[in-house]
Amino acid sequence: MRLYKFIINGLFALSLILIIWINFFENYFIKTALLIDAEKVNSLIETISIAYLTSFIFYVVVVVLKTKRDEKIILPFIADYTFVALNNCMFFCFSMRSAAGLKFIKTETSIYKRNLNIYPNENDLNEICSTINPNKPINKDVGLEGFTSIPHFFGVMINYSHRIDYFLKIILEKSRFMDIELLRILTDIQTHGYHQHMISYDKSLVLTAKHRHDDLKVFKDSLKSYFDLYLKLENYANKKLKRYVERKSLKQ
Repeated sequence: MRLYKFIINGLFALSLILIIWINFFENYFIKTALLIDAEKVNSLIETISIAYLTSFIFYVVVVVLKTKRDEKIILPFIADYTFVALNNCMFFCFSMRSAAGLKFIKTETSIYKRNLNIYPNENDLNEICSTINPNKPINKDVGLEGFTSIPHFFGVMINYSHRIDYFLKIILEKSRFMDIELLRILTDIQTHGYHQHMISYDKSLVLTAKHRHDDLKVFKDSLKSYFDLYLKLENYANKKLKRYVERKSLKQ
């Protein structure tokens, strides 16, 4: 992208220089080594340069300025929903840690107080995947946020995946306003094997679906790469989206 901008702006500068050169420095008229009328060559160069300058100005006014204006309107929307998707992943991590009996880590949903330690590391995932039985009835005293009515943890996994997928779809509808880095991260999350596997279960099955295994070991490697993508998204959002957030609940 930077190379593209450099070429476009370089051609603009070159065209401007050529026009000024040909029209204001007659002593330095562009000569030709071949048997070609130099005046015609200079006229051709000037015409091409003027045409490029005209198209460049048209591009800046019609495309660049309009895109910048639209971005100011839509980027807060993208920023808000990106953090909402991230917060849902944090809640999922909190649920997993709680169900596995891991050390309590407070879930911070504010854009200013984010605790990335909530995302499980390699050791945490080993404990989570060997401890949690996705088919075992949930102990309502465990305190899984918002999911005490779901009878099995496998239903919790399905529910969170569908919730996150809903927000991903909303964000990706505005993909033309994103840079390629954000688009790639969001697409990688949405097409990730774990995510696709979970949303392949209909949302209506959260109360009845059960997994074929009595632990989550089959998901261990997949969950690791899945959460790595969210950490990458956290870093991106902190650097490039946080300043656009408008939702008050995300600023508290």
